[in-house]
Amino acid sequence: MEMQAILLRQYGGVEALTLEKTAAPQPGPGEILIRNHAVGVNHCDTDVRRGLFGVAQAFPHVMGVDSAGVVEAVGPGVTGFEVGDRVSPHFLLTCGTCRNCIRGRENICLNSGVLGVTSWGTYAQFTCVPAHNVIHLPEGLGFAEAVAAQTAFATAWEALIEEGKLLVGETVLINAAGSGVGSAGIQIAKLAGARVIATTGSDAKFAAAREMGADEVLNYSTTDIPKAVHDLTDGIGVEIALDMVGGDRLIDSIGALALGGRLVTVGAHAGEQVEIDMIEFFRKHISMHGCGRSTKAIVQTVLGLVAEGKLKPVIHRQFPLAEAAEAHRVMESRNFFGRMILDPWAA
Repeated sequence: MEMQAILLRQYGGVEALTLEKTAAPQPGPGEILIRNHAVGVNHCDTDVRRGLFGVAQAFPHVMGVDSAGVVEAVGPGVTGFEVGDRVSPHFLLTCGTCRNCIRGRENICLNSGVLGVTSWGTYAQFTCVPAHNVIHLPEGLGFAEAVAAQTAFATAWEALIEEGKLLVGETVLINAAGSGVGSAGIQIAKLAGARVIATTGSDAKFAAAREMGADEVLNYSTTDIPKAVHDLTDGIGVEIALDMVGGDRLIDSIGALALGGRLVTVGAHAGEQVEIDMIEFFRKHISMHGCGRSTKAIVQTVLGLVAEGKLKPVIHRQFPLAEAAEAHRVMESRNFFGRMILDPWAA
């Protein structure tokens, strides 16, 4: 059986993404073949395309860490899934048997891989993954909404709720409000009963950030964020800051924290090497939590909340699979708010 897929045959710019016909994978023992109906575009995809992810790929390679669709076929030994089931693969390919998986910490599995990074991913009409790494979708949740929610909301939930221990009544700083994780973080923080101060690099995104629930919105390009945050909090600062940018935004986040504040960081596209004033760090009793690898349990929690209408994923635009290069251009322009979705079956 053949399928259409976006093949990466060498690292490079968006021109390295080509739509081609290739053999569809076949499920082996313990594996599931998923017919993808919606595929997500993520920042890590652009890193993989450019050879910056830090993990070498064997070419040709199919990127893509998330999707949603139906079970097309099951391999020998698979239980709990049948052809036609509505499912989604989890981007973190865990072993399920190491000490961390057994202890319920599959997000730090000792033998993990990443879908679309260490194996062929979802920029295709079909994706094959171990059944252990697949979840059932809640009833009534659309495929595009599931993809738009899964990685972004699960990442923000892990950062704010699981690691950050966000409490009712606290004030939280959410960076990059226009990103998938940023827009998800705003909603999760509001659902948890927090006051939200969001930052973005464009005044044009202020209204959308407020629509998501942000109480205050600041432009980090034109504003001294630490000073503005302290002005908005009577000189106290925020109890928790969510950063997925790194670089100067990470420094801003530390400066905006209150005494005893917590910083949760899930990305560093604007600067991976950051010089931190450790005197400020320990004198303010700051704690920093690195995260960004959610569990299947977290994914099921956030998708359930989306299905109930308590969280709403933001979709900036949907593209046919053939226009993956254009989706990458938009991603790298930062001129978007929310998630971008690919349709593998659109003409």
